Amino acid sequence: MRIKRRAGRPTAEVAEQKRMNLILVALEEFARSGFHAASLRDIAEKAEVSSRTLYNHFPDKLALFEASLEHSGAQLMPDLPDLEGDLHTRLVTYATEMQRQLSSTRSTRIARLIYREGGEFDELRQIARHQFERHQVSPVAELLEKEGVAEADSRAFAKQFVAMAFGEWQRRLLFGGPPLTPDEMAAHARFVTQLFLNGITPTLRGNDAGL
Repeated sequence: MRIKRRAGRPTAEVAEQKRMNLILVALEEFARSGFHAASLRDIAEKAEVSSRTLYNHFPDKLALFEASLEHSGAQLMPDLPDLEGDLHTRLVTYATEMQRQLSSTRSTRIARLIYREGGEFDELRQIARHQFERHQVSPVAELLEKEGVAEADSRAFAKQFVAMAFGEWQRRLLFGGPPLTPDEMAAHARFVTQLFLNGITPTLRGNDAGL
């Protein structure tokens, strides 16, 4: 005998749509209000779901924030198969694209939220660190491993490259200044990639030769 679905019970597809809409609405709310001031009730109302539905998907605000940051991080990460050319070209492309996406209004607001409120909520810092490792460091480590860098070393090198690649974006975020222009992003990506791959020794030798 065929069992009829109980009236009013959402399908898995509808439930997933509601969950994703909650994440998108929450991202905007967190970016606008910050973590502490963001209201789960307001998020539920803007997502046009009940508070019960929200809690069915996310038991608390921290879980919703983590899901929101995970979604945002996944959207930021460039598609690695689309990165072509030699290692220098791929790293420049990656660094340029990541700077561009991190400079969006929402990404900038989320970053400021973490800097501002991470001291009060250690959980925020832990979530942000996890997302940083997964969505910014891991892709670079993967690129390096494909070039023969040992897995034991790739993450340490990748962290250093990411720190260099995002350094100017981070400096302006913390200390003020106009957003990076596309030309500045590309120039910075080329500079840090060359520095990362070659170090400063060739430059110093070149200067010595010119003296």
